Amino acid sequence: MTISSLLSGTSSSLLGSSSSTASQASTFSTTSTAASTVSPFLAQAEQRIQSDAAVTTAQISKFGLLKSALSSGQLAAKAMTSLTSATKPADVTTALGNFFNTFNASVSAANSAATATGSSSQSARATLLVRDLKSALSADPASSAALKKLGLTIQTNGSLVQDAKKFAASLASDPSGTLAAMAKIGSKVDSVSSKELATGGTVGAALATLNAKNTSLTAQQTALQALNQAMAASAAASSTSTQSSTGVAAYQSTMNGF
Repeated sequence: MTISSLLSGTSSSLLGSSSSTASQASTFSTTSTAASTVSPFLAQAEQRIQSDAAVTTAQISKFGLLKSALSSGQLAAKAMTSLTSATKPADVTTALGNFFNTFNASVSAANSAATATGSSSQSARATLLVRDLKSALSADPASSAALKKLGLTIQTNGSLVQDAKKFAASLASDPSGTLAAMAKIGSKVDSVSSKELATGGTVGAALATLNAKNTSLTAQQTALQALNQAMAASAAASSTSTQSSTGVAAYQSTMNGF
C-alpha cells in the first residue's frame, strides 16, 4: 500500500465518518422533534384531567356535606312529629331549636353546592333542592299558618328566621295547636328530605353522577400515564438502536478506507 493510497483511504474514511455523523444528528433531531410534539399534548391532556378531577372532587365534598346536613335536618324534623302533650315545654322549645338550626344548615349547604365550581347540571340540582325545601314550608295555606304560629319566616335564600318571643307566647297560650303546627312542618320536611336523599333523588343522583365522573377521570389519568411511559420507553429504545447502527456504519466506513 502506497502513501498516496493510504492518504486517499484516510480522506475517504474521514468523509464517510462525517456523513455518518450528520445522519446520526438528523435521526436524533427527528426523534427529539417527535417526542417534543407529542409530549406537550399529553402533558396538556393530563393537566386538564387533573384540574377536572380536582373540581369534581370538590363538588363531591360539597354534596357530601349537603347529604349530612339534610340527614340531620330530617332527624330533627321527625322529632317534631313525635311530641305529645306530656312533653315538657323546655323540650318542645329545644326540638324547634334543633329543627331551626339543622334546616338552615341544610339550606346553607345546598346554596354552597349550588354555587360551587364544576358541573352546572349538579349545581342546578342543589338549587332545586333549596326550592323544594322552601316549597315544603309554604306550598299551602296550612303550612304557612303553621310557620306563622311557630314564629318562623322564610327568607329569600330559603333559610328561616325566628321570633322566639312569638313562639314562646304561642306555646304558652295554645300548646296543642303549637304541637300540631310543629308536627305539620316536621312531616313536610321529613317527606322532602326522604325524597332528596333517595337513590334517584337530588342529592343521591348528584353524588352518583359525580362519583362516576371521578372514576372515569381516574381511569383516563392512569391510561395517559401508561401511554406516556410507553412512549418514553419507545423513544429511548429507538435512540439506543439508532446510535448503535450509526456507530457500526461509521466504523465500517472508516475501515473500508484502509
